[in-house]
Amino acid sequence: MQQLSKYLNGSKMRLIKLLIISLLVLGLLVTAIAALFPSTVIVSRAIEVSATASQIEKYVSNLNEWEGWMSDWKNNKSVLKDSTMYIGTQTITLTQKNDTSVTFNWVATGQRPYVVKFEWIPLQTGIYVIHWSFEQQVKWYPWEKFQTLLNEKVLGYKMEMELANLRDLLLKQNN
Repeated sequence: MQQLSKYLNGSKMRLIKLLIISLLVLGLLVTAIAALFPSTVIVSRAIEVSATASQIEKYVSNLNEWEGWMSDWKNNKSVLKDSTMYIGTQTITLTQKNDTSVTFNWVATGQRPYVVKFEWIPLQTGIYVIHWSFEQQVKWYPWEKFQTLLNEKVLGYKMEMELANLRDLLLKQNN
């Protein structure tokens, strides 16, 4: 013990104290910056389609129909049990359905769950806007808050692509 105290006295001890204090200040600074980000993150996309409400409802509310327009579903094995779809490391459960919207609870391994909602809003006869949103609640942890910065880029692009697939599928149905 005396050897250690001799070794850690003077300038070496000051350096260790500086390192510990610097790490604490850096940790507090990162946490403070993360606190500026919202705890609820919503990514949404919309597309205009020429279809009937029943056609739209069929493809967005029936998880078995997602394989026809969701590109990831074509490559992965999916299993439907009751109102829950298991695909890869994701679980999607139907939670609410009405005449103009459907809501799912979407859980991906290693992430907080998403509330996923599809709404179809009539513009004029035979033309609807399909609005698709992912909503996620995160805790105050800096790593969760910083992860949400990627949601817009990653999810947004994927949602646009899948909505275009849905629009094309509905267009084929009408021709």
